Amino acid sequence: MDHSNREGEPNSTVINANEGNDELTDDEVVNQEGSKVDEITDVMATRNDELGIKTRGLKYSLLCLSDHSGLREEEIPVIGMSFDSLPLAQEFYTNYAKKLGFVTKVRNTNFDKTRKDAKIPINQSLHCTREGYRESRVKAATRSNRITATRCKARMYVMLDREKECWVVSIVELKHSHPCSAEKVIHYHEYRELTMHAKCVITDNDEAGIRPNKTYLALANEVGGSSNLSFSEKDVRNYIASNLRCSDDNADFNGMMNYFVRMKEINPNFFYAIDVDDANKFRSALWVDARCRASYEYYRDVVSFDTIYRRNRHGLPFASFVSVNHHGKSTLLGCALLVSEEILSFELVFTQWVRCVGIVPKGIIIDQCKAMTGAIRKVLPDTIHRWCIWHIMKKTQFKLGGYARYGELSAMMNHIVYNSPSSESFEVHWAGFIKEFELGQNRWLANLYANRRKWVPIFFKSEFWAGMRSTQRSESMHAFYGGYLHCKSGLVQFVHEYDNVLGNKEQKELEDDVVDSKGVIPCIGSTCIERQFQQEYTSNMFRTLQLEVRKKTDCVVRSTEQKGDTISIKVDEQKVFWGKPVYHTFIVEFDPLSRKSRCECNKFESVGILCCHILAVCSYYRVDTVPSCYVLPRWSKNVIRKHTYIKSSHDVARSNETHNLFKHLCSEFYNVAQDFVACDEEAAILRAALSDAKSRLTDYRASMRSTTLDGTQNTMPTQSTGGVILHDIQGPSRVKTKGQPKGKRLGAELDKLIK
Repeated sequence: MDHSNREGEPNSTVINANEGNDELTDDEVVNQEGSKVDEITDVMATRNDELGIKTRGLKYSLLCLSDHSGLREEEIPVIGMSFDSLPLAQEFYTNYAKKLGFVTKVRNTNFDKTRKDAKIPINQSLHCTREGYRESRVKAATRSNRITATRCKARMYVMLDREKECWVVSIVELKHSHPCSAEKVIHYHEYRELTMHAKCVITDNDEAGIRPNKTYLALANEVGGSSNLSFSEKDVRNYIASNLRCSDDNADFNGMMNYFVRMKEINPNFFYAIDVDDANKFRSALWVDARCRASYEYYRDVVSFDTIYRRNRHGLPFASFVSVNHHGKSTLLGCALLVSEEILSFELVFTQWVRCVGIVPKGIIIDQCKAMTGAIRKVLPDTIHRWCIWHIMKKTQFKLGGYARYGELSAMMNHIVYNSPSSESFEVHWAGFIKEFELGQNRWLANLYANRRKWVPIFFKSEFWAGMRSTQRSESMHAFYGGYLHCKSGLVQFVHEYDNVLGNKEQKELEDDVVDSKGVIPCIGSTCIERQFQQEYTSNMFRTLQLEVRKKTDCVVRSTEQKGDTISIKVDEQKVFWGKPVYHTFIVEFDPLSRKSRCECNKFESVGILCCHILAVCSYYRVDTVPSCYVLPRWSKNVIRKHTYIKSSHDVARSNETHNLFKHLCSEFYNVAQDFVACDEEAAILRAALSDAKSRLTDYRASMRSTTLDGTQNTMPTQSTGGVILHDIQGPSRVKTKGQPKGKRLGAELDKLIK
């Protein structure tokens, strides 16, 4: 920008060059105090040694005096200023308006009519947005939209100088008919904008599931209050909605498909399958991360599958395959989205999942869903499936709550189901329970008894279930999703939260592995058997064994009987029910030569942890170490598992390259700043270096701007072809919801009918 080309002497007064405006004389000001004085504030800028503002009459200065004292001389527009391009002129006037406290707009632009092949602008008028005048027929008391036009004549007129090939200011009007406030200008929606730092923070917090209002408060605290921000909370929400969400249903589905393709490119072992109907419309989707596929090799003995939440705006049920890792914690083995809970939908999901993992699981836990049961019988015929006992016991209140003795009934039923020492004992006590409360005509209890081998724990004691007897593992995974998703979440947001779940689970497993990799400190007073398991088992599973060691003190060896090479031992365990001690007798078969034992409670067979009864027998016969067959590799910390070397695939395409570079530069500056903030002199040197670097970068940008503008004008935007968009497949329809969802669980309507 050239400031030397100005009309008049340097110390001369620069006035409005528009001769068509009505000018007031000093006499008019004095004689017409009530007429034109209130209509317009006549402000005239001068170029003297000290920049002053001349006003005609005291009322002008009191009404609205535009303060130029905070501006440098070269920041105020004057006639004769020249600019290399029209965008530079617009940028200059916008910066001037922002510092003074008003908003600009392009009033009109004239083009060269002699050139028919291209539109070339030759002049442009930049005005204050409050120019003009408009009346409204709506009364001010009932008017919803304010009228901001006040006949303001402030403007800057630029025209193209063909000889010098630059844009020259020909008309300048600095007076306004309204007050200007530089403090309030940042709250005008025209000037509200998110900084690069704010965009990065919003993106990171959104991926982490932090709500927009919390993000806004965090950004406000950084600058000392929301009044110092150049944007509002609504701008934060708008940025999330426009840049991080997909409003179109097909675009939302295509975004999910692009995510799957990118994950496949990052790791070829990432698996996904999309099923469509005859109309080529989305019906179901299944995806399994490469780390999850590798972990299935070690945790395929038992799987929990459940559909709980509709956490998306399409109303698609979300299902997950969950197992237990070597720390006894939940691990994800796959996710699916279904259009409906029909047998065909479950068959497709199970078929694709078996195709992904290769080997069917030994056991699977599901809800009391007939569609799931039918699909499992067809796709997984050799897999043992059982019902979730938690869901069954939860329904007792709806099914039996109308009975007068419901409290006693519920307590007795829970005791029989959870504490029956044997299947014969369950049969006897269940018959007594039905007879005592006269429940022989209850169809629900009759159906449960007919299918007792699918849900009563005593019938699964001889099979390994890794301590799982309900789908609560899946529900805990759904609860993790539920913390970040709601009924209006899109599919793209859903799969990105899947990234968060994987990252969270991977980090927790890594932390547990680090704890187990440290040296083992023997517990004071621990037995030899405890130290043996402490050397082999992970910390969490060793604590589970320690609980059995403590329960050993409640066990007493009552009698022994020699039966060939084995000894049959009766062990009484004391338990407290309803404040009264109750003794249960368990028979343990013990071989003194091989030191192998078997208890009729079958805790080791079902959970993989020695029960307190066997530990009591080992203590009775002074067994220091147990055979290696009782130390399962399933819970061992010394087994090298391949999936621990595979990093979960994280989608990096969501982050903008500019944002990534910005984060990297900020990180480097933080590392430098933290070393030199303790000393004031060092901090001053760092601040001076930053100021010098900023000045040099500003000069470099100014020298390169003309070249950049020319290149931009000759460049056409192109669309990236990196992502694969499947236009042929139609996305699922959006489910219109009004108000709060009636129920998160898919069985909410069924529970309502039951009640």
